[in-house]
Amino acid sequence: MDDKKTTPIESAKPIEASKKKKNGIKKYILYISFVLIATGLSLFLALKDNFNSVIQAFSTADYRWIAAIIGAMCLFVVCDSLIIVVFMRLYTRRYHMHQGMAVSMIGQFYSGITPGASGGQVMQAYTLKKQGAQISNAASLLVMYFILYQIVIVIFDFISVLAKMDLMQQIGWINVNVGNLRFHLPLAALTIIGFIINFMIIGALFLMSYSHKFHNFIMHYGVGLLAKLHLVKHPDKTRETLRVQVENFKIELRRLLSNFRVTFLVMGLIFVGIICKFSIPWFAGMALNGYSATTTGAPTISAFWNSCFMCGYHQMLVSTLPFLPGGAGVSELFFDALFQNFYISEEINTAAQIIWRSATFYIMMLVSGFVSAFYKARPSREQTLTADRRTFVTMQLETYEERKRTSDTLYETSQMSRRELQARLKEVLLPKIKKDKKERKYYKLDDTDINESSPFTVDDEFTVNLNKNKKKKHHRKKDDDIHWRDFNIK
Repeated sequence: MDDKKTTPIESAKPIEASKKKKNGIKKYILYISFVLIATGLSLFLALKDNFNSVIQAFSTADYRWIAAIIGAMCLFVVCDSLIIVVFMRLYTRRYHMHQGMAVSMIGQFYSGITPGASGGQVMQAYTLKKQGAQISNAASLLVMYFILYQIVIVIFDFISVLAKMDLMQQIGWINVNVGNLRFHLPLAALTIIGFIINFMIIGALFLMSYSHKFHNFIMHYGVGLLAKLHLVKHPDKTRETLRVQVENFKIELRRLLSNFRVTFLVMGLIFVGIICKFSIPWFAGMALNGYSATTTGAPTISAFWNSCFMCGYHQMLVSTLPFLPGGAGVSELFFDALFQNFYISEEINTAAQIIWRSATFYIMMLVSGFVSAFYKARPSREQTLTADRRTFVTMQLETYEERKRTSDTLYETSQMSRRELQARLKEVLLPKIKKDKKERKYYKLDDTDINESSPFTVDDEFTVNLNKNKKKKHHRKKDDDIHWRDFNIK
């Protein structure tokens, strides 16, 4: 028997797949190593001069407020999980809270270990698919979540800037000291850049979706300029990615406009989740008894909101360095600068920073990593290795037609009034109903149609009585809502 000859292309496919697998493994090892090294370095720099004082602050901490911190982070996870459940209930009734929580935790883990949180959405989509959702519905859900999250975070950042404008003037510069290396970063400039980045993510999508001139300008001149400056390596791929993002933005924004109740509910849950996460520094100060009459922090509602607004500043500052996985290293640096006058001493500031970072990142990574490793519907290893922004763009492109069709149908239906919707359903359903009734009118069961060996018998007088509800039908003709009662539509 002759062996089948393989072509050079077929023999090259396993080699290429093996290379991609090795590169994916190396990539994740690099990301996790960076997070661990940056975390260890930041802890060393924070504790090298005042280790004993920080340990003393921990030993006298009020653990009731530590429990409140854990409760706030649990509420954050619950809100994030509820958002996924609410969106999934648009597509299926058989979706439960524990499934949404698993998707949320897997997204938290892969967002924390990849630059720009690029792996979180892809892994959530794969998890939703393994839970039984269609991949088009998963992509739709995640794009809608992204749109609403960006809108809420931009609104909150704007409020933070207005509420704490004096904070930028008070701090002025962020001092960075790493050994003998010392340099200063302007807080106002970094904050403005971070706000512009957050705003342009959603603002540019709005403008490119509804302004043809702006769309063409960005596609041709904007991407071309970045390519000439060597900030974009593959301009054609970048243009394709932008085109997919803009088209998907229009589709899912239209779907959100078709259901205002869900939209406002999700925005409310996002806002509550953000407040829970941004209030951790205030809870840390309460746990460490770190306030006095001379500090900006205090056991008051006003100081609680000050903590949230300063975390809004912190989020804008970290946005200026999206290429760092989890903001490792710089998050601790910016926290020390922003909260330097919020607590009574530098030791309390350091202890509060460790509590805040542990609650919002370290512990979250441990728990979500455990869920990602052992959840039964977790993505496969091959899917994990391809979790990046490009994969999610491809996923959106492949499901574009189906999502556009369902979005258009939902939007058109939502714009119809109740009477118009009744008339449309009558046009579609009544011809079939009338035809069925007409066929049943002349139907009569004959004894010859019954097999003699049949285990049951039918009386010779049996006929279909169509006149039984004649009076009721006559009454219905006087009602404008005639057929909706027949269809059980209210």
